[in-house]
Amino acid sequence: MKQITFIRHAEVDIDNSKKMGSSSLQKWVKKYDTSPICENSLPSSQTIKLAKSADILITSSLSRAIDSAKVLGVEVEEGSELFNEAAVPKINIPFLKLKPKTWLVILRVLLLVGFGKKDTSLKASKEQAGRATQRLLELSIKNDHIILVGHGGMNWLIRKVLIKRGWKLEGKSSHENWGASILKKI
Repeated sequence: MKQITFIRHAEVDIDNSKKMGSSSLQKWVKKYDTSPICENSLPSSQTIKLAKSADILITSSLSRAIDSAKVLGVEVEEGSELFNEAAVPKINIPFLKLKPKTWLVILRVLLLVGFGKKDTSLKASKEQAGRATQRLLELSIKNDHIILVGHGGMNWLIRKVLIKRGWKLEGKSSHENWGASILKKI
């Protein structure tokens, strides 16, 4: 039986509490992409055990995923931009100030309804997820259990593609930091 386990990275050490305008969000996202993970954001013993049971562990190329894999105590076999988080569309809404996580929720919803330029569109993210899925399937030929330490949005898109290809979700999926979602193919 083949298994692909998706683990979302640790919490990132960045201030999420200050409201900002939409024009400041892209700077915040760039800072988020390079910020370290929180030292007190630790995986459960069950997640560590799961990671250590894998034949291969892969990550995105973003530091929060790579650093999270190090905390799991397992060697990263491959890091790839294929597994990086889906792009965030740029938007300019003057006079509206929201917390970064609120902006991200709004922008993800807008992305789902077709908002975004070519490189930050839902179509582009789905194409990336398709290429990422193909890589996971290639790896599953030689590996029975793959762990991907990645990101909430892209992990979700990849899981959707795998489910369409006959993989089954075991239990519930988790979108929380350090949350794990397991797909199996018999």
